Amino acid sequence: TGFAMLEAAYGRPMNSANIMMKNSMDLFIGAIAFYFFGYTIAFGVSTSRSGSSTSSYATTAATIDSGALAGRVSFVAYLVLSAAVTGVVYPLVVQWAWGGGWLQELGYTDFAGSSIVHMVGAISALVSVCICGPRIGRFPEYRAWKGPLRWLFAERNPSEFYRMPKLEVEKAVYSPIKACSNPVQLLFGTFLLLVGFLAFNPASTLSTTSNADLVSARTTVVTLLSASSGAMACVAASIVTTRSMVMTVPDLINAVLGGLVASCAGCNVIPPLLSMFVGFVGGLLALAVPPCLERLQIDDAVGAVAVHGPPGAWGVLCVPLFARPNCQSELAGLVFGGGEAALRLLGVQALGLVSLGSFAAASTYLIVLGIDLFGGFRCSRATELIGLDFIEHRIDNGNLKFESDKSEIETHSPIRDCLMHRVKMTVSPTKAYAEGEKKTAETGGAADGTHVAGNGGGGGEESAPATAVAVQQRSTGRASTHTVSDAFGVKEAPADVPDGMDGVVPVLSGGKAAGAAAGASAEELAGEVDALKATVADLSRQLSMVMSGLRATDSGGAWVLGGGHAEGANRETAHQMLLNEANMPLENTRL
Repeated sequence: TGFAMLEAAYGRPMNSANIMMKNSMDLFIGAIAFYFFGYTIAFGVSTSRSGSSTSSYATTAATIDSGALAGRVSFVAYLVLSAAVTGVVYPLVVQWAWGGGWLQELGYTDFAGSSIVHMVGAISALVSVCICGPRIGRFPEYRAWKGPLRWLFAERNPSEFYRMPKLEVEKAVYSPIKACSNPVQLLFGTFLLLVGFLAFNPASTLSTTSNADLVSARTTVVTLLSASSGAMACVAASIVTTRSMVMTVPDLINAVLGGLVASCAGCNVIPPLLSMFVGFVGGLLALAVPPCLERLQIDDAVGAVAVHGPPGAWGVLCVPLFARPNCQSELAGLVFGGGEAALRLLGVQALGLVSLGSFAAASTYLIVLGIDLFGGFRCSRATELIGLDFIEHRIDNGNLKFESDKSEIETHSPIRDCLMHRVKMTVSPTKAYAEGEKKTAETGGAADGTHVAGNGGGGGEESAPATAVAVQQRSTGRASTHTVSDAFGVKEAPADVPDGMDGVVPVLSGGKAAGAAAGASAEELAGEVDALKATVADLSRQLSMVMSGLRATDSGGAWVLGGGHAEGANRETAHQMLLNEANMPLENTRL
């Protein structure tokens, strides 16, 4: 819950529900995956470690990916990644270090998962982010991977894809990226995380007998002091860097979480006083990493890599340095006379960090590339600009004008087929609309080759050849035109379209159809209108839910089927919801 609240507070409002959904599914999918596969891989059938406890650790490792990838990863693709991490990647890591594997035999020590949970999750997130790329507009001068790195991370998009939108229709729906969208929610999520860590670390004792209750009490104190010292690290960093006491909410949160992550590995053996130093350094590391990632143009949406990666590794290295023997452990660090044994443990800890990190990177790399190859890992450009809440979960939070901005950006996405005639079409926004507007300007309001239908059903003036459709505006007594065949690139004509109408996408306008081939007689035009009406009637019987969305307005506004839009007084009433890239089900499509 804490991670979900925190990530949603970092992200843009149009993606908040998507983030909450991903964190919820982390828990549900993770529990099932760990039950069927993870537990057996990690521990086999004979172990005293609680399966339910470690399943929560598994979902924690998976949700780190969710934060780093927020705002641009496909929902289904993320669920596959989450299932793979909780069901395979994390259990194998646990088997090495906690399940009797080779690292545990060497003496590797990580009490509550600084590396096994947090660092592994951070490296997995880093690899995923490098393959996925940054959010649109995150880096205005972004440079895509070049040379061998382009091949390594399977980069297929040009640099311009990730930069600020340039088309007017994209600018209309684009929501600028902020460091924090909801600071109050961010702080509330951090409080929930603090409570979680205060249960997470002490619960790693797995018992309260045989002096385990005393160790549990120590871990609680160490955890809280580490978090508090992380906050003090933020204060110190603010004084040094800004020469004032100005602290931003994200910086404070990252420093606190960095201290908490660093405390996990040795909270059962490190004395409370030294734990403050561990948390302080962990907080500084969490603050130092984000600028480095930004310089490399790596977009970690919530700072998950910075919070869970370096602080986790630091916490593991602190065990052979600051451990002190207690009622449950005889481990002694270098500070308390550990000598040669402590130096050996330091080497083992370093080896474990390299091994776990390398495995996490390699396994995540293969999983993400597989997802991207077979189904696509990143969501479409239109989906990202409109918002994952709207596309993935049918939620319109009202922050954009639905009838105009969203419908326009959808017309710039490839459309699979026209619901009216099953006409397959593609869209070239940078070319088609520019040419259409140029033609309109040159001809004084009518594009070349436009048949204009006059008011009241009277005749119009024809010009050859007819490649555009007139939209009649009865409320103003004027006829306006909109070029559609060029703009939408009709590639094949439907079988039921009459001869001479191959290049025309029909327009409904108060029950009248406007537009015909050049030189068509009145009788031919009437026949074509009758054929169009018959097609509409047949479609209305098959797709009643879709056709119920088509309703004429008092002022004679018009809708263009297949993703087009009418220009005129009632342009904002056209509900254009043909989302090819979002794969919207037919029954949920609104015209």
